[in-house]
Amino acid sequence: MMGMGRFLLCCSLVALTGAAGCSKPGDAEPPRAVRAQEAASAPASDVKGLEGKLKFKDDADRERFSLKPKDDGAKLVDGEERELARYKWKGASLKVSGPDDVALGYVVGSAGGALTVRDGEQRQVLFTLARQGPGWRLNDMKGTLLYSVWPEDDGARIQDGAGADVARVKVREGKVSLRDAQGRTLLATKSLLAAEAAACLAFEALELPLRMALLFHLQAPPSQELAQP
Repeated sequence: MMGMGRFLLCCSLVALTGAAGCSKPGDAEPPRAVRAQEAASAPASDVKGLEGKLKFKDDADRERFSLKPKDDGAKLVDGEERELARYKWKGASLKVSGPDDVALGYVVGSAGGALTVRDGEQRQVLFTLARQGPGWRLNDMKGTLLYSVWPEDDGARIQDGAGADVARVKVREGKVSLRDAQGRTLLATKSLLAAEAAACLAFEALELPLRMALLFHLQAPPSQELAQP
C-alpha cells in the first residue's frame, strides 16, 4: 500500500509539473478589462454599423439631434424629438426626405467607394465625396474642393479647400467629439461612430439632413439585400 501511495504521489507531481511547463504567460486568455481596452483602441475608421439611437449633444450637454435607425433606413429628430428628415434605402441609393416626405436629395454610392449627393429630382450632382489617399475630399458640382478629411491616430482632421483647419474629430474614452479649430467641442456622442463618418458633420456647405445622410451612408452602408436593384 505504501508503494502504491508513493507511485500515485509521483504521478500527481509529474502531471502538475508538466502542466506548469506547458503553460506560458502569452497563452493565457487576457482579462476581460484588457480585451475591452483593446477593442476601444481599434482604429476609429473600422467602426461600422449603428447599434441603436445615435445621439449628439453640445458642449453644454444639451441634446441637439439624433439619428434613429429603422429597418429600411433612419429618421433624424431634434432634441425635442421633432422630425427633421427621413432616410430610406432605394437599392444602393439613400433617399433624403423632409418630414412631409418631399425628396431633398439622394446619396448614391459607386463601385469605387465615392458618394454623390444629388438633388431631389436626381438631375444634378451637387457634391461628391471621394477617397483622397487615406482620407476623403468633398467637391462641389463644379469640381471645386470644399473640404478634405485626413485620418489621425485619435480621430480625424478636417480642412477647407485652402488647407486651413476647420475642425477635428476626437475619439477618446468612449466618446466621439467634433471640435472646432480652437479645440472647443461642438458636438459629441457616446455611441460607436467612425471618425470619417463623424467628420461629415463639419461640412457646413451642406444642410444638416444631407450631412447626416453622408454620415449614415459611411457608418452603416446598405446591406447586400437592400443594395439589390
